[in-house]
Amino acid sequence: MKVNKVTLVCTVKNTFVLKDIALLESLGFSVLLIHSPPYKDPFRFFFNRFREFFLGFFYVLQSQSTISWFNDYHSFLPLFWTKFFGKKSTIIVGGYDAVSSPSLAYGVFLKKNSRQKIARLNYSLSDQIWVVHKSLAEGCDQAKKDTKTQSGISHFIPNLQTPIVEVPTAYDATFWKPNERKRKNTVLTVANISDQRTFNRKGIPLFISLAKALPSHEFTIAGIKSLRLNLDPLPDNIQLLETQTREQLKTLYSKNQFYFQGSEIEGLPNVLCEAMLCECVPIGKAVFGIPDAIGNTGLLFKANTDRGVLVDFLKKEPEHLGSKARQRIQKAYPIQKREKAFLDMLNRSEIHE
Repeated sequence: MKVNKVTLVCTVKNTFVLKDIALLESLGFSVLLIHSPPYKDPFRFFFNRFREFFLGFFYVLQSQSTISWFNDYHSFLPLFWTKFFGKKSTIIVGGYDAVSSPSLAYGVFLKKNSRQKIARLNYSLSDQIWVVHKSLAEGCDQAKKDTKTQSGISHFIPNLQTPIVEVPTAYDATFWKPNERKRKNTVLTVANISDQRTFNRKGIPLFISLAKALPSHEFTIAGIKSLRLNLDPLPDNIQLLETQTREQLKTLYSKNQFYFQGSEIEGLPNVLCEAMLCECVPIGKAVFGIPDAIGNTGLLFKANTDRGVLVDFLKKEPEHLGSKARQRIQKAYPIQKREKAFLDMLNRSEIHE
């Protein structure tokens, strides 16, 4: 029996990448993975390109289709071979690959360099582009007002012929559900912070500010070991946790009453949606996919929102909002929608062959 194969290329094995691999395998596809970590030193950078050249050739030759999670250096050679062999390809865009933020020094379109040129070429080489939220295709006006962040593939490449489709990430509501009793006056955020830029982009300064304003509340930052940055001493009511497993995250979400997503730039935050499925009451910045995730189940704020509004919200007892948050994510982002998108895309690839 013939097993259909798919080449998937990525830089980091994030949870959403691993979820897509598992989903494709559950649909009966064998996934040939090209994992190219984002090394900066020249030797490992060029070794990655060497691997992509040869693995891309052999993997794409066997595959029905090629999928690249994010658009960057790692995408080019597998996409080149896909085009060379006359097969179909899809780039999945998550955020960095559709923005330019001078204030945060972030985004593939920030500088006119070889990286941006390759990203533009990749978009033209691909047969389809998936964005996790429509703002990554059309742009986010609120982010432009808040931080002068330009966004949207169509803004940067107005004459691009490749079709862009909104395909949100999906969440397993049978796994992400409360397994602990909520503790009152607890606030959680999850962010892998390795540098000052990420610290600012994830809205952690505001999170710390809220902790200082609410000493009676417990605040937790999960996913980091320490904050070796230029910071004042953290307040005593902030707890730092290392990177968590899925089971540990589920327990954290379940225990905490509120979830904070203060990102300046974010496609559709996985951690926010997982937390909402575990009945956390969400508080999020009104940019990119965050408002569509939260809707009327929590608090949305802008750059000019007074901090007191957030403080007052955290002091209240948000009756029934946690269960409403879970219902919203269940309805908006079920696994079945993403399954259908993959099957439609791969069936078109099969017909093309």
